[in-house]
Amino acid sequence: MLGYISSNSNESKKFQYYRRQLCVFLETYFLIRFLGQMKYGQENLQISFSGKNLTHFGGLYLLQKFFQKINLRYLFSHHLRLGQRNNRYSVAEETLALLYPIILGLGRIETFHLLKHNGVFQYLTGLPAYPNPTTLRRFLLRMAPPGLSQLRKLHDKMLWLMIRKPGLPKKVIFDLDSTVLTLYGNQELAAIDYNPTKKGRPSYHPVLCFNGLTKDYWHGELRAGDTHASTGVLEVLRESFGKLPSSVKVKIIRGDKGFYSHRTIEYQESEKAFFAIVAKVTRPIKRKLP
Repeated sequence: MLGYISSNSNESKKFQYYRRQLCVFLETYFLIRFLGQMKYGQENLQISFSGKNLTHFGGLYLLQKFFQKINLRYLFSHHLRLGQRNNRYSVAEETLALLYPIILGLGRIETFHLLKHNGVFQYLTGLPAYPNPTTLRRFLLRMAPPGLSQLRKLHDKMLWLMIRKPGLPKKVIFDLDSTVLTLYGNQELAAIDYNPTKKGRPSYHPVLCFNGLTKDYWHGELRAGDTHASTGVLEVLRESFGKLPSSVKVKIIRGDKGFYSHRTIEYQESEKAFFAIVAKVTRPIKRKLP
């Protein structure tokens, strides 16, 4: 039988104290029981690698859905006209076989064998099989001279379709950038120059132009590894401006100090474009500064 206990009485304080002690005792008891059972748990744990349908390329499913949405395989098959000796793979399939590894971060053809024996990858992409490195190298040799212009035309066509959604742009920001592509072998135009990751290795030094608002690739040129950053930038800008729709009224160019040159600045002013380019503070610039 329970009676009424005042909250200010000594009995109430004793009751609260013993209740806390009981809770601590019970928690300690069950924790010891739990830990006593845990020491036997790891002995019963079994690890096996029996999942044949598992792959760390599972995220490729979303990429494949995007390719299906834009009908990329159809576009490759109808816009790339190349002499094909291998009847096992079409031009579109070999192009996709080169495109997927690049997106997955497999930069060298020798590492593509990881996909050749991956059944889940072939299931997701719909490829009948994966070409071996020799087949892909031969395809690149046939594709190199005529394929570049055809790929650029297809890229510009798709770019035009993309920039119209949801509506024609009125403003564009062109970001100029260059990067270093390290090479292994005796490739054409390979040269040794500035290489922050692999010092002393030959490389390429391409220049690229992106839309800073949408992050779309706009234009670019492949250059030798010892080419100065500003070389060829004027041609890239001309090609980029030539792809702009008439709806664009505001044009802004951004770049680091490697892209500063008198000819480039003059061209941007002739196009009535705003620009923010880092420049070395030389004496002529100092005289114009307040």
